[in-house]
Amino acid sequence: MRKISLLKNRSTIGGLVMLLFSSLTPLANGYDVVSIEVNGGKYQIVDRNDGEVIEMEGFSYLMVPGKALLPAKNFLIALPPGARVQSVKVEGIDSVQLPGTYQISPTPPIMPLADPFQYQQLLKELKREWQTNNQATYSTDQAYPKERGKLVSSGTLRKYSYASVSFYPFSYHSQSGRLIHYDAAQLIINYSLPSAGRSEVQAVEELNWDTLADQKASRLFFNYQEVEELYQPTGPRPRGWQEVHDYVIITTSDLLGAITSSDFPYWKSSLGYNLRTVLITDTEITSQPGADLAEQVRNFLRSYYVPWGIKYVLLIGDCETIPMRYCYPNPTNHTNQAGTPNATSGENPTDYYYADLSDPDDVSWDLDGDGYYGEYGQDSPDFLAEVYVGRIPINNTARITYALNKSVSFEQDTGSWKNSALHGGAFWYLTNEDNNGKPAYDGATCMNEIETNLMSGWTISHYSEQGGLELSTFPWPALSEAAFADDWRNGQYSIVNWGAHGWTDGAARKVWAWDDGDGVPENYNPNEMSWPYFIGTLSNLDDDHPSILFPISCVINYPEPNAWGNIGIDLLTKPLYGACAGVVAATRIVWGASGWPTNPGGGESMCYEFNRHMINGPSGPEKVGDALYNSKFFCNENYGFDHYAEYWNMFTYNLYGDPSLVREGVSELTRGDVNGDGTIDLGDVLHIVSYLYKGGPAPDPFEAGDADCNEVIDLGDVLYLVSYLYKGGPAPSC
Repeated sequence: MRKISLLKNRSTIGGLVMLLFSSLTPLANGYDVVSIEVNGGKYQIVDRNDGEVIEMEGFSYLMVPGKALLPAKNFLIALPPGARVQSVKVEGIDSVQLPGTYQISPTPPIMPLADPFQYQQLLKELKREWQTNNQATYSTDQAYPKERGKLVSSGTLRKYSYASVSFYPFSYHSQSGRLIHYDAAQLIINYSLPSAGRSEVQAVEELNWDTLADQKASRLFFNYQEVEELYQPTGPRPRGWQEVHDYVIITTSDLLGAITSSDFPYWKSSLGYNLRTVLITDTEITSQPGADLAEQVRNFLRSYYVPWGIKYVLLIGDCETIPMRYCYPNPTNHTNQAGTPNATSGENPTDYYYADLSDPDDVSWDLDGDGYYGEYGQDSPDFLAEVYVGRIPINNTARITYALNKSVSFEQDTGSWKNSALHGGAFWYLTNEDNNGKPAYDGATCMNEIETNLMSGWTISHYSEQGGLELSTFPWPALSEAAFADDWRNGQYSIVNWGAHGWTDGAARKVWAWDDGDGVPENYNPNEMSWPYFIGTLSNLDDDHPSILFPISCVINYPEPNAWGNIGIDLLTKPLYGACAGVVAATRIVWGASGWPTNPGGGESMCYEFNRHMINGPSGPEKVGDALYNSKFFCNENYGFDHYAEYWNMFTYNLYGDPSLVREGVSELTRGDVNGDGTIDLGDVLHIVSYLYKGGPAPDPFEAGDADCNEVIDLGDVLYLVSYLYKGGPAPSC
């Protein structure tokens, strides 16, 4: 759905946001408060097969499986520097009962995009959960939802404190069919600030010198203009901030030689990055508090990401050497069977833990202090990333060097083939599979949406299911290993996406091979399915034109050694076979939104939004790491399930590869060519000086003028270009 700003002061012509910062000392708690009035958008009520749905401009849905599907929207509200949310209240304004009676559709079930034969018990639990929620909502005439909104999350975007607050503009009484509409709502956020004179105040003031998130904040926060002045730096730049390391590599001494022997450090330096390699045995990490190495690494990043200006973090080593954080999204399932892929374990390994640096573990990732991280409803991770994280997930030094060099060669190539894509779509579920009464769930649907909406003018090769007793409605060439793997090997594709069932060693089609006469595709008693792989660890691939891969498949990026293999790791690091320059894939199962894209969310929305951010972005193409974390946050804010499956999806998708990787390729002299004459010369310096001191014209495009890559046009850009012209480099580029 199209995202629009709906913050309004309804009494002011022009629809400007009404924002009030004030000290409400008469309140018993003595907290400060932000009060914002927001309006809903235009809406219409449409009929569907299972009832009526309210379509509301700029709004998504409150998605609790089985309960009424009603509009909802999260508003990102910036708070004063250092603010901590204490409570939130959402008050509805101007309510009216709509004439007539309504039968609002229930929220569809969340579907694991996994083999039902292996996940029978999980499917039964999900069905029982949906029925329980449905009964609780539709067997009573109590208002649903009871409240007009709630605090969704809070945290920081580098120096910016914020709260995400939802607004539910409708309440539904199912037995009587009454539907109440609220034209607006008042969002009241009580927050605390550091006490005057304490060291926290000085730390907050120093944070205002961190400008790396300014542009992003201006896009995200609805009230950015009202708080912008509060985040301007004052006084002298803090001591110790002179040493900038915007790209940090974390590894071990055993693997250091694999990095230094590659072309990666020189290439990234030539693009303007100031690399710093930190070993897990260095004092910057060993001196940090923490119950384990993962917490020490995160606390190192929390301590240094602002003064060093860190934007990208590359972890080099497998998931034990540089540990991934095992999270447990389902708080009732704490079993850990890492290394044995199955349907019953609760662990979910993730590197998101190192990207969110807002708060210490005990007030975020392990808020309840039980030692089980990332539990839905019990812990409070902040999904607005401070840094972008990738990983080379192996300890083999030759394969590390290979992966790094391949990343460099990919980024150096700016050929026309970078606007080409390969897609594969297979069935996750067939029509009425196992008598579930549901339509087919086809991975080709998402591929088609990406092609239609995001890849105009691209060269596209695509395949769908054209075998067995049920065929895809997308009449593409037949998906098979011979067709797909051969095309990937012989073609030139910068992007590869697929939607299919996955395992640690590959991805498979789901074919209704035969029928026992009842016309129902069945997975057991009898098993009528066949599962031919269309890609696997034994497929014949090469690395001549490596791709950026996003599969909507389970366990493709399974990080632990196991009995089958690790296709995600091999695609990045195995010489000759390694067809990928970057792999964005799941470490465990993936959850989907039944009826996508009509019902957005899940793995399909993540794939779609990742491609959108990487190709177009909200303000131009984004690097792979930026696209991953920005798109995941966007999905969580706009399409998030109110279910542990939402946390599961956020944790499970991880990047194997360089987070600063540019899909379209870069030239060493691209950044800094402000006047667009094809060279970096004195004219570029004069252009920025004119902008800074004579009022314009502004550097166009902005990225060219931002030579030092700190996301603002300032004196640093002049000095950076002067350094390049007269001191020998490095060449400006990011």
